[in-house]
Amino acid sequence: MLAGCGGGSSTETTLIVSGVASTSTGVEVVVSQPVGDNTTEIVVDKGPGTGFALGVANLPYVTVKVCAPGSTTACATIDHVFLDTGSIGLRLLRSKVAGLGLPGGPADDATGTVQECYPFVIGAVWGPMAQADVSIAGEQAHSLPLQLIDDSPTPQAAAPADCLAAANGGLLKSAASLQANGVLGVGMLRYDCGLVCETGDYSNGYTLYYRCSSSGACTAAAVLAEQQVLNPVSQFDVDNNGTLIVLPAVPDIGAGVARGRLVFGIGTQSNNQLPPGATVLHVQTDPASPAYLFLHAATTSAGYDFSYVDSGSNAFFFDDSALSTRCLGGGAGGNWYCPASTENRSVVLSDSLGASGTVTLSIANADVLFASPNTAFSNLGGASGSANPGAFVLGLPFFYGRTVYTAIWGQALAAGGPWVAY
Repeated sequence: MLAGCGGGSSTETTLIVSGVASTSTGVEVVVSQPVGDNTTEIVVDKGPGTGFALGVANLPYVTVKVCAPGSTTACATIDHVFLDTGSIGLRLLRSKVAGLGLPGGPADDATGTVQECYPFVIGAVWGPMAQADVSIAGEQAHSLPLQLIDDSPTPQAAAPADCLAAANGGLLKSAASLQANGVLGVGMLRYDCGLVCETGDYSNGYTLYYRCSSSGACTAAAVLAEQQVLNPVSQFDVDNNGTLIVLPAVPDIGAGVARGRLVFGIGTQSNNQLPPGATVLHVQTDPASPAYLFLHAATTSAGYDFSYVDSGSNAFFFDDSALSTRCLGGGAGGNWYCPASTENRSVVLSDSLGASGTVTLSIANADVLFASPNTAFSNLGGASGSANPGAFVLGLPFFYGRTVYTAIWGQALAAGGPWVAY
């Protein structure tokens, strides 16, 4: 089970699939619109070419180009970068940019290099800060602060005990464990941490930023907001206020490959306008609220105070005792739902401003889905459990057959707080 919490600002959950390998392939479904210099392809498939011991499902990937700042030749194009609206910033396996000569983080100085531990609910990534020019489609972020996930057998510095505690001892430091060559976090915020890391006061949580000396000793560090890992979209010259994810509908049994579009900007070009009839839901923006940055969800039988829409979660995750988790295929400790027949749920999403919208979703038998050769499923569900109590997660299955908007707080069109729309 791989579950994530994006720097304390939002949450994502991804469970690894276990099942029987298949040599057959499923149907491919495609949405080829919109097009333009602010769009690029999303692919949901079996992951990087290196392959995995365990299967993958509902993992959306994009391709990014990374160059040493100011260079047009010291560049690398990196495929299968995991697209995540539940985290902030670009994080790449260090081996994928080896040889580019990327400069260190802007906060590096004579006392040591700045490294980050970015924790998820289960698992974390650890590695040094760097700067690069990042291009996606026709958009570019110059000298972007990003994290290099240290996948070397001999890392620059060993992850501190506090980092391992945040990760429950599990560092994600390879394509196999990460299920990707990196993570592109395009969530609702500009910074992956903000004020907490700017002041260096980590007393209420885990340390994110460290300064590590040449001897490998690491201590908690304060890092200015603009020097933290930043949302690449917010650093584009234009089309910098959010994203659209457009994915095709998939058959009930799933699809072998799903191709869609990632669109940058909201209301900045003709291809990213918000329709008048869209459902717009603002997340809670009071930092003192336990539901900070969450929505509320309700079914006929339960309410969920800590709910969210997230491309980085590969299923619908919510606790429902009426749905069976007795899956014969095992995997993920019995978290998947395996009802005898497909069951539907009507979910009312609401925000702190009084807006609401109703979503009807289906939960199919995970054993049946995983027995197919497919990787894209619109009806995959699992229990949130103790890792994510009180949550109703509208993961990637929610995105199929929809256009989902994610606005970035503080940017144009995100006045009044960040929001999601569909």
